[in-house]
This record gives sequence, C-alpha cells and structure tokens, in this order.
Amino acid sequence: QAILTDSPRAGSWARTRRVRPTPPGSTMSHSAVYAGRESVSTRNPHSAAISPAELTKALAKLSPEERILGQWRAAYGCPVSDEAKAQFCIHAVGRTFRLSDVRLWKEHHPVGKDASNNGTVYLEFFYDGTASELEGRQEEFTKAFEHMIETQLQERRVVEFRKKLTARRRTGRGVGSATSDLDTALASDDVSDQDWRDYLKKPVPPSEFSVRSFREAGCMLLFLVCQTSLSLSASEVLGQIAFQEHFPIDGKPQEPSKSDKPLPRWVYGMAACTAGMTAITIYAWWQVVRQVALVGGDPSGGSLGTIA
Repeated sequence: QAILTDSPRAGSWARTRRVRPTPPGSTMSHSAVYAGRESVSTRNPHSAAISPAELTKALAKLSPEERILGQWRAAYGCPVSDEAKAQFCIHAVGRTFRLSDVRLWKEHHPVGKDASNNGTVYLEFFYDGTASELEGRQEEFTKAFEHMIETQLQERRVVEFRKKLTARRRTGRGVGSATSDLDTALASDDVSDQDWRDYLKKPVPPSEFSVRSFREAGCMLLFLVCQTSLSLSASEVLGQIAFQEHFPIDGKPQEPSKSDKPLPRWVYGMAACTAGMTAITIYAWWQVVRQVALVGGDPSGGSLGTIA
C-alpha cells in the first residue's frame, strides 16, 4: 500500500513514496478491510475542552494572526459542521470525497511561534478515502480541490454581501421592503452608495491555497489527509464555515451548528462499560463499608480484649 508524502528538500517540495508492507498470511489489505466505511453517517462525539465563548473573549485581545491560530487550536478535534461536510466535497478521480475533519497542521505551528509563518496557515483536510485512490491522478485531485476552495471563498463573499445589504436596507427603509429589494439589487448592482458599488467590484483576497502533500490516517476508519497551506484570511473564512462556534464573524458569535447524525456505535458501548464499572466500584466500596460497620473495624471479627 503506497503512502504519498512530500518532504522539503532544498527549499522545494519533492515527491517521495513509502510502502507499508502487508502482514504475512493476510489475504486482504487494511484498506480493503475497511473499504466502504465513511464518517458521514455519524457525528464526532468530541467537544472543545474550553467553552468557545470564554475562549473568544481571551483571543479577541490578540493580534489577528495569533487569534486565528488560537481559534484553529481550540477547534482541533471538534466536530465539523454538517454544512462544511456538504460544501467541502471534492468530485475527482471518478468519485466524491466527503470531508470528515479539518485540523491545524501542528508541525508547522509550534505553540509560542504564531507570528513566524508570515501570514500562512497550514491545515490538514481529512477525507473518507485512501491515498492509493490517487495513484497517478494527484494533479486531477489537486485541481478539483483548489477549485472547491476558491468556489467556497467566493460564495462566502456573496453571503457576506447579502447580509450587509439586508441590514443596511432594514435600517434605511424598514424590514418590509428589505427582502423584496435584495435580489434586484444583487442582480443589477443598483446600490445607491458608491461604497456599495466598490464592494461589489472589490477583488477577492488571494487565498494562496496550495496542496503540499497527501497521507493516510485512521484506525477503524481510513482517511485521505490533504496537507495544505493558505492565507490567513482564507483560513478564517473556512473556519467560519467548518467550526461556527469557534470563529465569530465581525466579532459576533455564530449560532453553533447542530447535527442530526447519530453518534458512533462505539460511544454507546463505551458508555455501557463505564456505567457497569461504576456500578461494580460502588458495590465493592459499599461491601467494604458494610463489613467495617458490622465488625467495628476488627479484621478477625472478635473483640481485641484488654492487655493487663
């Protein structure tokens, strides 16, 4: 099974291959055993260790780069919103790759060195799939990935404009006419102020998105991990889509994403085992306390007597 990675060499990224041997006597590879299992059918049971609301207040005092990297660290391992899973799909190499997770590529962001990457953020995108599916077609996948990211950034800009225009029209004309005039204004660029015309024509900030390498991860589920780099502003926009509770918009917290997907089956098994062990522990301690109360603390069950 081939694992595709990139290693920095002489200031550039060189393609290398590492082959994982198949265990002796096994008739199926690890990928074949877990083929077809996808994370999209369940939701991530983990959550942030610190309340996003408390963390947001603390991060607001930092510089933009430190704040955004702090938000990505706080979101590390948290559930990705269902909206992001739907929007970040990649259609390439004859199939659809569905997003499972997005995480900060920590090797490039050591704690305490947040300002050392010149505004570049390194992220890892986890997709249901294996690296072997990209054999000989990495360029096709990369182009589809880059197109998806640029499309999401552009659509997010349109959504941002719609919200601002709606708020402006509510203030100027009242709520009743805001919705009816919105689509007309967007279609014709008929905005009274020059500032709004300029906003429509304003170029999208460059995302500087680049796919650096691919690897595999996972145990019960296999993931194709796309290791990427992108600009600070683009990473914040993607964070606002993927982790709504961790990435406010214009300083205002978003409504946390709610998932209708069930928890993985192993969560229920672990909960049952934990409840069983807790019951056994309580029963054992109750027996100890009961025996001590009955014999008065004498291990032999008799009286200690009096020493003359």
